[in-house]
Amino acid sequence: MKELDRNLANLNQFWQQLNASHKEGIFSHQSWPYKQWQADFTLPNKALTETLLTGSNQGNVFTTVDQSDLPLIGFKLKSHLVVMTLKMNNVRAHSATHSDGVEENGVVIKKLNKDDSALCWAEACGLAFGYDIDANVVQGLLKDTNTRVLAYIINGEIAGTAISYQSGDTLGIHQLGTVPNYRKMGVAAKLMTYLLKQAQDKGCHYVSLQASQAGLHLYEKMGFKALAKLNSWVRE
Repeated sequence: MKELDRNLANLNQFWQQLNASHKEGIFSHQSWPYKQWQADFTLPNKALTETLLTGSNQGNVFTTVDQSDLPLIGFKLKSHLVVMTLKMNNVRAHSATHSDGVEENGVVIKKLNKDDSALCWAEACGLAFGYDIDANVVQGLLKDTNTRVLAYIINGEIAGTAISYQSGDTLGIHQLGTVPNYRKMGVAAKLMTYLLKQAQDKGCHYVSLQASQAGLHLYEKMGFKALAKLNSWVRE
């Protein structure tokens, strides 16, 4: 499987875990993260485009991988992320700065368990990204054995968030963000180091993510390679 295919397969499976429904070849969310997509993230054909334009979920963002800047008729481009992958055989052995649940100098990286409340995590992640996160959706993720919901905690407060999702030999990184009050403190870099160690421990060959411009420099510095753009479309 090609690197781009592995990356998109991980994203597709992860998004399906967020209470997605499936109809006529289109996956959709009824709440956060409000996405619509095809399993391979290609542009829809004419019939599916008509279904999207006339169906429900009109507020959802339709997501496609796009290497040629082709338009989606009836939609306008809202934003794009950079699809990135890191081959683990190109990465030196990592030692995590912090162990699961062990506090060091007031800092702890905590994996949320199925009995934990996701409310505080969702609030912190929402602050990091600037939009509301559905705590009920995150709560459901805590029961999934392929998913780890992580909180980077400083002196009892959540300073950073991340979700890892494993599909086969690929570890996908999602919702990696830093709460505004804790930016410029290396929180994202320390979470990334922790996640790369997790990928090594699990025997993953690839780590995948979809980067905003804000995180691009960090990921490039850590060796991630850009593969394509992931476009977000909204109805005109």
